[in-house]
Amino acid sequence: MSTVRMNEKFELKQHGPVYRFFNSLLKCPYVLMAPALITCICLTIFPMCFGFYLSFHKWDPISGRKKFVGMKNFEYLFNSEDFRKVMVNTIIFMLVTLFVGLFIKVLLGIFLNKRTPLHNLVQTVAFTPHIIATVSVSVIFMWLMDPKNGAFNFVLSSLGLPTSNWLKSADSALASLLIVSIWQTCGHGALLVIAGLRSIPEYIYEAAKLDKSTPVKTFTKITLPLLSPTLMYLIITTSASAFTSFDMVKMMTQGGPDNATNLIAYYVYQQGLMFNQYGRAMAAAFILFLITATLSCVNFFGLDRKVHYQ
Repeated sequence: MSTVRMNEKFELKQHGPVYRFFNSLLKCPYVLMAPALITCICLTIFPMCFGFYLSFHKWDPISGRKKFVGMKNFEYLFNSEDFRKVMVNTIIFMLVTLFVGLFIKVLLGIFLNKRTPLHNLVQTVAFTPHIIATVSVSVIFMWLMDPKNGAFNFVLSSLGLPTSNWLKSADSALASLLIVSIWQTCGHGALLVIAGLRSIPEYIYEAAKLDKSTPVKTFTKITLPLLSPTLMYLIITTSASAFTSFDMVKMMTQGGPDNATNLIAYYVYQQGLMFNQYGRAMAAAFILFLITATLSCVNFFGLDRKVHYQ
């Protein structure tokens, strides 16, 4: 009897005004979207708008004083030889990591696209650099590329080949960073290529064999077009990440020697936290935002017409 009364009381509470209020509230889509929207506004939209506002000011965060300077921060950047050098470095870094890295990822993915225990083991080993922190990778390669005691120069000298100063020379420092960056990302990209290759139906290749298609023609006319969604994803993510590379530069070269490896993300850090020029830093960050947004839109909408979905 007591159990029945408790159930009745529960039913009455369940269908009471408070219950109906919360039930109708949770059915509203805007209430369900509110946590994500508030987080996006606080952590993305507001910092972006505030940074754009600061790009027109000279701001001292210690005293809190802001002086409106108009376009002077942007004029300084466009007239600065250091900033032009940074932009050239960033564009070279992006192009090499994009095209050379994509070529290596596709080749590695095709080579490892076999269902054998050995190939599965190699896939796991190739993916490992992607899950290792960039700081750890940077420390390892700083030791490997040490001009005096590094393993790379030891191997080169053992083979009778000329050694290199690697990160210590302005001529080879950017190339050294490119080697590390491509090495760290090629395994992950290769696994994405393998996933794309295995999503292609086998009957398409069987039809190509019946038509006596050559391997080269099969690859260019069948594999590459059907692999284009994966390639488009790799192009967009690789180009965006290349423009925002920071931690590897910070750990290995600090933008040197002679500004040879300074990329735009590290330049923003330098101007803001090292030189206390927050207005210039925000102006450079806004230029970086425009470049990455434009590049992503061009890649997405320009390549979307050439992407073949199954």
